[in-house]
Amino acid sequence: MKKALLISMMVLVVAGLVFAQGASEAGGKKEIRVLLWDSTYNSTIVKNGIEEKFEAAYPGYDVIFDKIAYDDLDKTILFSHASGDDYDVIQVITTSLNPLKAGGALAPMDDLIKKTNLDFSTWSPAAVKAGIIDGATYGLPFDPDCRILAYNVKILRELGLEPPKTTDDMLKIAKAAYEKLGVYAMAGQISKNVFCMYDLGGFQLCFDSKVYDLVDGKYTALLDKPEALAFVKWATEMYKYMPKDTNINDTLARSMFAQGKVAMLWWTPSQIKSVIPQFEHREDLEFSVMPVGPTGVRGSAMGGYHWGIGSGSKNKEAAMKFLEFALQPENQALIARGLPADTRAFDYPPYNVPDYNMFREQLKSSSYPAPLIDLFTKVAETWNRRFQESLLGTITPEEACRIGQQEVQAILDTYKY
Repeated sequence: MKKALLISMMVLVVAGLVFAQGASEAGGKKEIRVLLWDSTYNSTIVKNGIEEKFEAAYPGYDVIFDKIAYDDLDKTILFSHASGDDYDVIQVITTSLNPLKAGGALAPMDDLIKKTNLDFSTWSPAAVKAGIIDGATYGLPFDPDCRILAYNVKILRELGLEPPKTTDDMLKIAKAAYEKLGVYAMAGQISKNVFCMYDLGGFQLCFDSKVYDLVDGKYTALLDKPEALAFVKWATEMYKYMPKDTNINDTLARSMFAQGKVAMLWWTPSQIKSVIPQFEHREDLEFSVMPVGPTGVRGSAMGGYHWGIGSGSKNKEAAMKFLEFALQPENQALIARGLPADTRAFDYPPYNVPDYNMFREQLKSSSYPAPLIDLFTKVAETWNRRFQESLLGTITPEEACRIGQQEVQAILDTYKY
């Protein structure tokens, strides 16, 4: 009797589950959980009604956003994966793609991408490539950035000099502005770890040089190359005409530029809204793509973010539906805080204004300052110490490159292939 009753109960439970599943598929919505940086959520997702737009376009889905502080983003991704509660869609810091993939937190996306209408032919090649690890796509770029050069037209006019087209032009302007007008060439915080990769260090790409790269299948330090030494000598000379406060922060540096105390500045997308309003006369500000270095290269350092899919997501098809929507040009323009990855998105607000034209041009050839492996941050911290010492004159550029080569290679030798 008890056995018969138990069997009857099991049948009812199974029938109930089947009925519930059928009801869910017939009338319920598929849930998509998205983890992203709280600043992205507040500044673009909420502001531009992305949740409402997506659910109106895809009424069978319910998107739920969880927001987290920037410093906790990676830890939250790894914790959710370790606890078996992976998010469906994840905002990934581009430099974290390799470590998160190595930690098993990201799912390969190629089979899912094939079912979409996404066309990467007009996207930043470097940003797309950054999401490909070991031959498979683990990230799709949606918010890269890059650097261009900004300069004060009034200062150049007073000096009788033309806008800089080469790195030599920049040094000429730097020396003249400092000696004739008491104006700094550029300004920035040299104690910041990534100063040697971005900021002033970003100009290393103009010298056709990187701190390290993949050479014959091995990550190799390149600071012993003539191009690297030429860059460090250029940067050391440039620093003669920069403020000597090693902790001058970005906010102060940008204000100094807006006040006419700095002739030139590496310019990022975020400065469009934060710095331009500080100029008393907008016509004093002008932009150009990055200057050409000694070998004819015009490099620009990229950063930014990618979308990923949690490896343990139980709704990968639904996750890709959201990504397909979010990566349409008009939606990329609404979601990006830096720049959209697709150059077609520059045809839509808020990027369809002249202030972004130079970024659209520069993005086509921009690249990351070095391969974004999980040792990137450690290399930056180590190399910036020697780079900073050269700028300050405590060691020579030759010594900085020699010591830096040894220290960076020692780090890269620990990479697990």
